[in-house]
Amino acid sequence: MKRLVVALLVLSSSLPCLAAEQATNRGVFLKESQNVLAPLQFVKFCMNYSRECERSSPEAQLPARDVAFAMLEEVNASVNQAISPATKSTEPLLARWTISPSSGDCNDYAITKRHLLLEKGLPASALRLAVVYAPAGGHLVLIARLQDGDYVLDNLTSDVRDWRGSNYQWVSMESGEDPRFWVSIAKQDHRDFAEVVSK
Repeated sequence: MKRLVVALLVLSSSLPCLAAEQATNRGVFLKESQNVLAPLQFVKFCMNYSRECERSSPEAQLPARDVAFAMLEEVNASVNQAISPATKSTEPLLARWTISPSSGDCNDYAITKRHLLLEKGLPASALRLAVVYAPAGGHLVLIARLQDGDYVLDNLTSDVRDWRGSNYQWVSMESGEDPRFWVSIAKQDHRDFAEVVSK
């Protein structure tokens, strides 16, 4: 009986720590909701760069977390420096997402970063373009899903940030199962921003 009481005391004293640990893991990953239409310019992008929209090979695996995060920081910084910000046309027939241009908008930054990280061997399922609603309007960023959470690569900052550290409203992103398809992000289903307004 005495052993049972001691065991219960030990168990009860460990529960708050366990609950706290579980709470810190909650919300680390963006949650997919329902299928939505992909942005029109993304559809055109896949027609022009079909290999960029293919699923990963079964061999593609995430490297260790610290190694992967270092890749994210390197690519985010280098692309932000290499591309000069420019306002581009948003007319459906004229707008075009371009990999590694000398100047471009948020779309060009995001797809260039994704392209370079794919070349480094990261799986497509871990690299998702995402439409967000920023204070100044529609915006496109790249989400990298690592073992410990989702991180944002953004042309508006040199830092690679936990997605919870931004002040964006999360709208939609590429599906983790197939990069050609898009899903809404949970709790954002009431908004429809299929068209990305370039920044």
